[in-house]
Amino acid sequence: MTYSILFIDEEKVAHRSFKKDFLDRNKERFSGSSIFPEPTLELMMAEIFKRNPDVVLTDFSLNDYKRDLPSDYTVEYNGGDIARELLARRKGFPVFIATSLGDDAAKDGYDVKLIYQKYGSFRENKVENESPPDAQHLTFADKVFYDVLSYKQFLDSASAEFDTLVEKRSSGTLGISEEQRLIELDGFLESSIDTKSKIPDDLRQTSNLKRLDDLIAKAEEILKRTNV
Repeated sequence: MTYSILFIDEEKVAHRSFKKDFLDRNKERFSGSSIFPEPTLELMMAEIFKRNPDVVLTDFSLNDYKRDLPSDYTVEYNGGDIARELLARRKGFPVFIATSLGDDAAKDGYDVKLIYQKYGSFRENKVENESPPDAQHLTFADKVFYDVLSYKQFLDSASAEFDTLVEKRSSGTLGISEEQRLIELDGFLESSIDTKSKIPDDLRQTSNLKRLDDLIAKAEEILKRTNV
């Protein structure tokens, strides 16, 4: 199985390097494509979600080489803004900043764990017949692969927990804390997968609270009858 990776850069030479030095060297684990940045962050996010990649790799400064852009426009954001927006919408989503301006990205407050040297990281490759990599000797491709794998496993675990809680809810054995957890998982999975929203909006209020409201209403009715 290969994971889809989307590379965003305003330079054609970077697109060629990404294909030759990264995709072609790691075709057993990744497939992907490279695109130019959209003029606004809103349009860029719409394009990312339309393509639905497993991981996003973006340059930091996206407005340096306007001559390669499809038309004459100014890119109003940078790769760090893409990373922040993605992580705000999809917690833990695999996103990396590949740039020759790593110091600038770090100084601007972007997470240094997401920042990698662009061309050097693309060309980084494992030595043939070497032992399996450990945490201290992962190539850039290894780090991307294991990050995607970890995220997918996290989603699978959350989905399995969600399904278990849905079954308990159907049988009427779900506790209040479990129902709150179900709602949390539903919101997370909906935003992470975009296709798995299993709880209708009118059911997001916990059924236990509804049962409690019904019980209070019945108690009040009994009290009214007793006082008559």
